[in-house]
Amino acid sequence: MVVTWECTVCGYLHQGAEPPSTCPRCGTASSSFSPAAKDVAAEKIGLLRDLYRTLVLHAVVAHFPNGLLPAALLFLSLSLVTAAPCLEPAAFYMTALVVACLPLSLASGIRDWRRRYGGVRAPIFYKKIALGSFLLIFGAAAVWLRATDPALMSEGGALRLLYLALLGAMMACAVFLGHYGAKLVFQWPRDRS
Repeated sequence: MVVTWECTVCGYLHQGAEPPSTCPRCGTASSSFSPAAKDVAAEKIGLLRDLYRTLVLHAVVAHFPNGLLPAALLFLSLSLVTAAPCLEPAAFYMTALVVACLPLSLASGIRDWRRRYGGVRAPIFYKKIALGSFLLIFGAAAVWLRATDPALMSEGGALRLLYLALLGAMMACAVFLGHYGAKLVFQWPRDRS
């Protein structure tokens, strides 16, 4: 008999005779699963209530920097190729805006982890907190470096390489944060074939 099992930590739904050994979303043990109390698919939700339930602060403040950072790197790359004087400062301001949004993104993510996931001690949450912290540190260092030396990109040298490395590290952190966030939200299984 097929039963719908619900993870009591993150709300992941699994259909099968037995619950999975670990939750593919949050990584907790099978003891965190219990039979679902109601048919979730049949539940009807109004538009405003659905917006209230799904429009969370963390989603907005996390996607805002994730959209700006690639654009900043694109502008910076174009400034190196075209030598257009307006692109490099625009990239700097976008990076500064990303860094300004990160504390709110981190705080709202930790708040959601505690409220929506019960603060469960799963590796995915610690990875996201560490990556978010590294993103903030790398971003603050890059903004400070560029703010103290506005001609950094035109001068070249080791500081320019350090600045580009910091921006690359920021992008890597943002990619992994998005990956782990998608695993949580979209309930990706561990073995994707």
